[in-house]
Amino acid sequence: MYGMVSWSDYAGVGSHAMGAGGMPTFDVDDSDGVYSGVHSAGEVDALNKALAAGSDINNPGSSAGEGFPLRVESLDSTLFNVTYSADKIKFWKMIAKDPAYNTVEEFNRLEEYGSGDAIFIGEGDLPEEDDSTYSRQYTKIKFMGITRRVTHVMSTIRAAHGSAVARETVNGTLHLLRQIERNLFVGNEDYVPIQFDGIETLMAKAFGSSTAEDGQYLGYEDDTNVIDLRNEPLTEDVITDLTEQLVAEPNYGSPSDLWAPTGPVKDLSKIMYPKGRYDLDKPDKNGRVGIDVKGLRTPFGDIDINPNIFIPQSTVPQASGVGKASKRPLSPTVAAPTSPAYAGANTAYFTASDAGTYIYKVVAGSRYGKAAPTTSASIAVSSGDQVSIGVTDNGPDTSYYEVYRSDKDGTAATCRTIFRVPRTGNTQTIVDLNRFLPNTARCYLLSQSSEVFKWKQLAPFTKIPLATIDTSIRWMQVLYGALQLMKPRYCGMFINVGKLPTGANA
Repeated sequence: MYGMVSWSDYAGVGSHAMGAGGMPTFDVDDSDGVYSGVHSAGEVDALNKALAAGSDINNPGSSAGEGFPLRVESLDSTLFNVTYSADKIKFWKMIAKDPAYNTVEEFNRLEEYGSGDAIFIGEGDLPEEDDSTYSRQYTKIKFMGITRRVTHVMSTIRAAHGSAVARETVNGTLHLLRQIERNLFVGNEDYVPIQFDGIETLMAKAFGSSTAEDGQYLGYEDDTNVIDLRNEPLTEDVITDLTEQLVAEPNYGSPSDLWAPTGPVKDLSKIMYPKGRYDLDKPDKNGRVGIDVKGLRTPFGDIDINPNIFIPQSTVPQASGVGKASKRPLSPTVAAPTSPAYAGANTAYFTASDAGTYIYKVVAGSRYGKAAPTTSASIAVSSGDQVSIGVTDNGPDTSYYEVYRSDKDGTAATCRTIFRVPRTGNTQTIVDLNRFLPNTARCYLLSQSSEVFKWKQLAPFTKIPLATIDTSIRWMQVLYGALQLMKPRYCGMFINVGKLPTGANA
């Protein structure tokens, strides 16, 4: 049709000769029904004023020629989860659950069939009398929960990913599970009294219930259930060694599962690959190489390898702290460390190879979170020394301190977790005997059976509605229970597990 302007009228503008006024010239023959010829600047400018969709992310407001208000939001119907998912919660799923009926659950333990060796008798003699040894143990039930809230308006709209209440219920459950999974390994009521003891704490207390000058249980020095790798990586050999120790007298265990952070499992795979003690799978068409170590075969049975992302590793402190600033502790005051010669009754672990200069960071913690770290001055340490650090609590409600140490002769940026100690007063002295090393991990070799350990559950995951006090829906999600370890000698652990001297994280 004549008199209409279309995009084809302007096609190839840049490829034609320029006429008077700087405008391109076209064939003026319009006998074919297509309007053509010389166009004015106003006609070209009309095209530039066409309504544009644009690619703005935020609404630019009212603007001529801006088509943002007409754009329908294109939001993918799938919610992309960038955090962990339920399949990462592994240890909790594998633990046997057993009902609890009181806030304190007791059980009896048969410690010994008999305490003597006098079983041989002469003809006509009266055999020696002997007795079994029993002990009564108990587990205190602990209480976990979280509160969630959705406004009434939010619950009525058509949300992008289904019911907001249902979504937040799932999210709350997964948040609880993450915290429970982590504390099943390292929970300790000495640090947070309302927390249940994890498998490591229960073992350490059973192996040696008294503490050394550094405030750590002497159970970590048990030489039949604990192997201190002193910064060496996890290998097939040491797993087999601990398996044998747990099977042998006086433990009588049946180890079946190794639980470890991802780092030691990765190093184990890298160590195993070049040994070639197995038949490699036939390479696929893409030539993939490497192995996925899912278990080991020892002379005393198979051991399943279970990597777990929630087993804490030695890490740097959070510079800004963790938790609500209004409730978590304030940063403590830390005095300059000293390094007197160790004169205690336990073992000092600073040797000649450890002599050097160190820097410490101290973090105050409570049930509500952790403070920002306080950095100490550097301290020179010699063989046979201990390091003493004076700490003043600045509150509120500090219940423990987390201690970080640098590499030998390293900067403050290299500080990694070494241990935690309970708060004992407004001022106290934290002692480091070098029993635990920074930038290492701990792994747990367990006899996984409901007769060895289980979860005593007073109440399963329960959703409890809260009173309506405003135009929102509030509810609690709670769980009551605790980990119970009946046969600690059936289990063992590796401490100070180091990294291979190769790779990105060496």
